[in-house]
Amino acid sequence: MKKPAAPGQTSPEPAGALHSLAKNLVQPLQVTPEQDKLLESALRIKIMHTLAGEPLTSKQVAGKLNKTPGNIHYHIIKLYEGGLLELVRTEAAGGIIQKFYRSKGTTFRSEQLTRFQFRKEDQVEHFITRLTLSPEELEQFHQDMLKLITVWESKVTAGEEYGVEIVMGRLQPAPSAAGPDPEPEVTS
Repeated sequence: MKKPAAPGQTSPEPAGALHSLAKNLVQPLQVTPEQDKLLESALRIKIMHTLAGEPLTSKQVAGKLNKTPGNIHYHIIKLYEGGLLELVRTEAAGGIIQKFYRSKGTTFRSEQLTRFQFRKEDQVEHFITRLTLSPEELEQFHQDMLKLITVWESKVTAGEEYGVEIVMGRLQPAPSAAGPDPEPEVTS
């Protein structure tokens, strides 16, 4: 059984927590349908990114995101109760117990494939393309997309909330009435 920290002292982080955190931030965190609902907010995604590295209190997160501490505290409690944040340590400061949280991940995998329902007048962009990729190139493309999304999820921004949906999958060959494509003739 762990011994609680004495007043004014911090409780230590568990051994291997940094290694575990690094792994969780790279690998998508499998989320339940209930957790998926908790993540249907750009602000909560920003909170998860803000808490990805150094553990912070809700007041510190509020300062970084330019939001009110009460608002951020409410969302942190919901994320914590939903199992998406971990309580790393507590500190006594001036008679107040400060709680330091860290996110369990910043990319998520859900069993539910939900699609945004955009009204035509609200649809900003729709990109479609085809790529030929080796397995290594596919992995690099995936990592590049995650980095791009993470940069924008992490930024302190203002304005309207937008949904971004990127669907990628291997295409089936188009059926051909004449059968497989003939091999090109080689002439000498």
